[in-house]
Amino acid sequence: MAYCTADMVRAICDTNITDANITSLITETDAYMDATLDTGSLSATIKQLISRTYTSYVCLRKDPTAQSIGQYSMNRTEAMKMLRADLTKLFTSLGGGGMSFTAASDTLA
Repeated sequence: MAYCTADMVRAICDTNITDANITSLITETDAYMDATLDTGSLSATIKQLISRTYTSYVCLRKDPTAQSIGQYSMNRTEAMKMLRADLTKLFTSLGGGGMSFTAASDTLA
């Protein structure tokens, strides 16, 4: 069962990726979370937050036309940095969990 939905991802990520492809990305993101985090100890809300945020980040990396997050318009690089910062805070508060981001990911923007 997925931790979030395509609609939840679209709520924070403006993307042209189809719902079916977002759902596939959610499946991959959730599998990665399960492999790298002790998801059994996380609340459903935290799992949903991580899944939605991380899937949004992946969508921005994969969709060259994605340009905004929520109601605020910004360039793709800024949106990716903001999502990455949110994820870093989450993972730091969870003790790392093996998930991390490198500066190289910003060059994909």
